[in-house]
Amino acid sequence: MKIRYFFVLAVAMLWAFDASAQESSAVKPYDLEEAYAVYSVLLPLEESSGFAKGTLVIQQDTVSERLSEECLTAEAANNYKDAIADYMRVNSETWLLQRKFQVTAPYELVRVETILTFFRKNGGGWDGFYKRYPKSGGFVILSAVGFNKDKSKAIVYTGSSCGGLCGRWSFHLLEKVGGKWKETGGVACFTES
Repeated sequence: MKIRYFFVLAVAMLWAFDASAQESSAVKPYDLEEAYAVYSVLLPLEESSGFAKGTLVIQQDTVSERLSEECLTAEAANNYKDAIADYMRVNSETWLLQRKFQVTAPYELVRVETILTFFRKNGGGWDGFYKRYPKSGGFVILSAVGFNKDKSKAIVYTGSSCGGLCGRWSFHLLEKVGGKWKETGGVACFTES
């Protein structure tokens, strides 16, 4: 009976691992043009962009950061409630960013698995990362963008990692004014190292 239990448990674990591997390989491309207009406003403001003297590294896999109530002012939460609902929906899965950023700096999209290899045992850490991506200023992470129904308001999570105690991560609220995206106030929290 014990052997059968362990066999069933082992098969179940292998099945779960295989399912998650298939799930990660079936990541869909993120092709929403308006999202790249939002990213293109924020990318030059990222800490890694400021440090980059060469090619900027952008993690190709989107990240999903949970939005807590205390991260937005009450007024912003109310004004952006449709965009927030869309943010939660669209970030329930991981997407693959595409080469659609409208920025002047050269950039490279790098899968999360590649980035993580530098920070695993014997991966070289930041020294290994910067050896492979010299003058990159680290790397940038982006969530998928949440929009209100008429795509005039947006919420997105971005971050930069540039070394042991170097980085900044935050939500951003944007509004489309005169056909251009502009960052607005209302974000009450960010993380910096």
